[in-house]
Amino acid sequence: MHIELAAATWRAVIRGGTACLAAVLLLPAAAADPPAISAAAAAAIGDANAQWLPAMKRGDVAAIVAPYADDALFVTARGDTIRGRAAIAELYRQRLAAIAGVVAGDLVSDGRVAATPELVYEWGHAALVVAHKDGSHSRGGGPYLTVWQRDGAGHWRIIRNVVF
Repeated sequence: MHIELAAATWRAVIRGGTACLAAVLLLPAAAADPPAISAAAAAAIGDANAQWLPAMKRGDVAAIVAPYADDALFVTARGDTIRGRAAIAELYRQRLAAIAGVVAGDLVSDGRVAATPELVYEWGHAALVVAHKDGSHSRGGGPYLTVWQRDGAGHWRIIRNVVF
C-alpha cells in the first residue's frame, strides 16, 4: 500500500511539474526572441512523430528508436532513466513482447520552441490502446517533453525524452 501511494504521489508530482519543467527549460528561449524553428527541424520532427504510431503497431523497434541519439536519455512515467539508444530499444522490445500488440493510439505535438538553431523543445501528449495476451485491451498515455538536437551530420535527434 505504501509503495502504491508513494508511486501515485510521485506520478502526481511529475505530472504537476510538467508545466514548471517546461517553463524552466524554455526560459533561455523566452529571454529574447527565440530563433525560428528551421524547416528541416520541423520536417524531421513531424516525420518522426508521424512514423511513431505505425512503428508501434508493427512492433518495429528499430523504427521506433531511429530518431534517438546514441546517447539519448529516456525518462519513463515511473521516473526510471534509460540511457542510450540501444537500452531504449531494449526497453521497447521488452514492453512490446509483454503485450499482444498496439491496436490504436495517437501522438499530438502541442507545441515547439527553438532554444537555439540546434536545439528544439517539443511538448505534447500521446496515447496507446494495447491488446493484451489474454484478449483484453487497455489505454494508457500522457504528456511528454522531448528535446531535439541537430547532430554534426545535420540530422535531428532526440537527446531527451520525458514521458509523464
